[in-house]
Amino acid sequence: MRSIAFVCLAVAACGGSDAAPSASIEMATPEALVPADDTLDDLTIVVNYTDGDGDLGMGFAEVQDCRDESLLVSLLLPAIAPDDVVDDDVGITGTLELHVNDVGAFATGALPATCSDLGVAELAAGESVFCVTLVDTAGNRGDGDCTSAIAVQ
Repeated sequence: MRSIAFVCLAVAACGGSDAAPSASIEMATPEALVPADDTLDDLTIVVNYTDGDGDLGMGFAEVQDCRDESLLVSLLLPAIAPDDVVDDDVGITGTLELHVNDVGAFATGALPATCSDLGVAELAAGESVFCVTLVDTAGNRGDGDCTSAIAVQ
């Protein structure tokens, strides 16, 4: 089973109006995962986000491994913005560094709806794509984004 660690979070306040948070993947490393080697099976995804009303903190990030619908990881986010920013619906932007540890070997199944909705095509053997969707404390689900194909050896 996977274990997940949420490692780093940076935030900068700025105006916005959309209550649903959006995610844009800046980078994902490494370019290849080796499930049989515990030192080479962890994925780091850096996500830029925008949240128009500041309540992304204490929500969560969903990371969908596009090899199968069952490979969905939910990462609880810590508080991000101060209470007065959230209370006043002030928009925030920032960067999340998400860690998905212990990505395992898994035969590719049917492409999850999340992945196909975000434009992922069928996967080649030995690769995956990881899609991130942010959900704030009010349950607003924003636009997600996906990594490029990552080799899974």
